[in-house]
Amino acid sequence: MKFWKSIVSVFFIAVISCGSEKPGGNFSRDGVSFTYPSGWSITEEGDLDGTGYYLSVEKEGFDASGLLTLTWVTQIPDSKEYLEIIQEEYKQQKILKDLKFQSVRDNNFNGIPSLSSDFKFNTFGLEHKGTIYVFVKGKNTYSIIKQEAIEDISKNQEGFDLIEGTFKVE
Repeated sequence: MKFWKSIVSVFFIAVISCGSEKPGGNFSRDGVSFTYPSGWSITEEGDLDGTGYYLSVEKEGFDASGLLTLTWVTQIPDSKEYLEIIQEEYKQQKILKDLKFQSVRDNNFNGIPSLSSDFKFNTFGLEHKGTIYVFVKGKNTYSIIKQEAIEDISKNQEGFDLIEGTFKVE
């Protein structure tokens, strides 16, 4: 009987923890900062061998698709060149089908002047869209990539808005 109570207890704890959202948080490093909402978390981050930094913030959930990737590097002083490098990296990903980039245009990310390019692709039968933003500030060149499944746009909007609205580079 104790064995079954233990099994049932573990099952309920697992179900409850899967349904709960993480509280969100703040990111701050090297003068870059932003807030991300509950239900989103930093899933990857790391130093780029002393030449920059990267991190990914994702909406949590089995079928969630919101993803923001932030990278800054010191080795590429030109926004357009960096944007083209990122586009080429996307083109090398075999899992991305029907990848199409829009023309590069002047834009801004939370008031920071940038170059950007919208893109679309299909993967696992789902259509996705995204935007790549690139800008130079100080000695670093920054890229911010937002992407999501078309069907999740309304679910991700609040999270993307909070991240962008609180994003700062000092």
